[in-house]
Amino acid sequence: MRVGIVGAGQLARMLAEAASALGIETVVLAESASEGAAKTATELKIGSPHDRAAMEDLAQSVDVVTFDHELVDLEIIAELESSGVRLSPSSSALLYAVDKAEMRSLLHARGLPCPAFEIIAPGDTSSAKTLGEQFGWPFVIKAARGGYDGKGVFVVQNATEAADVIASLHERNITALIEENVEIVAELAALICRSHDGEIAAWPVVETAQIDGVCREVLIPGSLSEQHRLEGEAIARAVGDVVGVVGIMAVELFVTKDGLLINELAMRPHNSGHWTQDGSVTSQFENHLRAVANLPLGSTEVNARAVASVNIFGTQEGGSLDGFLGAGLKVEGAHIHLYGKESRKGRKLGHVTVCGSNPDDVRNAAWESATALGTEVPHQIGEQIK
Repeated sequence: MRVGIVGAGQLARMLAEAASALGIETVVLAESASEGAAKTATELKIGSPHDRAAMEDLAQSVDVVTFDHELVDLEIIAELESSGVRLSPSSSALLYAVDKAEMRSLLHARGLPCPAFEIIAPGDTSSAKTLGEQFGWPFVIKAARGGYDGKGVFVVQNATEAADVIASLHERNITALIEENVEIVAELAALICRSHDGEIAAWPVVETAQIDGVCREVLIPGSLSEQHRLEGEAIARAVGDVVGVVGIMAVELFVTKDGLLINELAMRPHNSGHWTQDGSVTSQFENHLRAVANLPLGSTEVNARAVASVNIFGTQEGGSLDGFLGAGLKVEGAHIHLYGKESRKGRKLGHVTVCGSNPDDVRNAAWESATALGTEVPHQIGEQIK
């Protein structure tokens, strides 16, 4: 079995590591030979996901194609699929991860909980002032396509700011998704894996800390109530069936005083599921491969009462973390996963996961290891840990 992966970042790198244990060969399409997965994949192809010839070349060399990210050309993908190429997820499912406006429209139509929203396509003459009257100030504008890790998300305070953001998006032929500014109590993520025949395996819902649009930590059990965990899983299962995803899907959710609301979808392994490498019987990477290869899904049972996973970020320009690795590993129970990237301030370089019986202890240990590797503790989290 040969699995093609569009993109060669850390997700593709960890997919390739999991594939090796299963005897599955991986072929990654990378834009540069320096990308993380170039060092772990069976075969490397250089090219862009927006290059039809490069995508065709990848597809012809593998049994099935999957994805490391959503920054892809859906037209090329649909053409490949119509020519007989196996894609997991399919182009019809991937649409709802690539296009936030399409996602909002579908999930709202199916009665799933979403923030109040409006779609402003290029050429739409709706005024920013009218939108302010509808949603109140501030409200949120999202680029329907192309945003990730907080990029493409704008909180606008007045009509002038809103009009400027919408005009900027429309100049690039990008639809603007307008949403109410939700008062967020907490954020969580529900991770599932869905097979070709519709079987769904679900991991426990996790609490995440999103700071400046980027995930900093993932906690089990976190501060979530049992009701929120059950509701989050039920929402993720319903979304998986609605979109018909095959493979991993993460549903990011807001906890509000009135209940849960869907934020975004990802149809690939997700930062909120990295803990599964050390804290679950089957990791998200292995189960994604099982699903796309049409193999039985593995158990999602958790190995410990408490798990904390913390992202490692660069704080300097250039170099690697080699000199810090020993200090990070001195922390008892620390499982460190590095992505093979050169350090750059604010760049995600890896993650560290700690499993145990006490939620406070594993969280403190995960942060101790991450800081030994040079990661700075955000003040929002520093106030909560010892």
